[in-house]
Amino acid sequence: MIDKFNLIFVTFLNTGRIGFAPGTFASFFTCIVFLFLNNFIDVKIIFILTLIIFLYSIFAINKVIKHFNSDDPKEIVIDEFVGQMLTLLAIPIYENFYPTFDIYYCVYAFFLFRLFDIWKPFPVNYVDKNIKGAFGIMLDDVVAAIYVIIFMTITFFVLG
Repeated sequence: MIDKFNLIFVTFLNTGRIGFAPGTFASFFTCIVFLFLNNFIDVKIIFILTLIIFLYSIFAINKVIKHFNSDDPKEIVIDEFVGQMLTLLAIPIYENFYPTFDIYYCVYAFFLFRLFDIWKPFPVNYVDKNIKGAFGIMLDDVVAAIYVIIFMTITFFVLG
């Protein structure tokens, strides 16, 4: 029972089982979830929930990794959820430099996160190759999210 829950959890409600670009779909659905939650819940609470999801993901991935034929299966997309959510949680920072509608930040963050997650510039590629297991699966997306946050902050500082 708990393995079934963990499989659904790490595949982000089976989004990871989509045959084509599951990470991109997970990031897209994360943007939708964020836009919905941001209307009802304070960003600090969303951050705490994201942190809890990050920590539980490490446990859940360790429990279900045996069900996959890879050390970093494409079906596990909860890392994309956490990484994308972190980029969106920084929207209050961006708004300080360049106020606009949240949807614009979401679209920009979505494309940048997918770019950095696929491109894997240093140190994202280092984390991806050298840190193994559940923590490595999660951490490369967190580092990619940090890149996006820095890039977007600089972009909006220059525009603002």
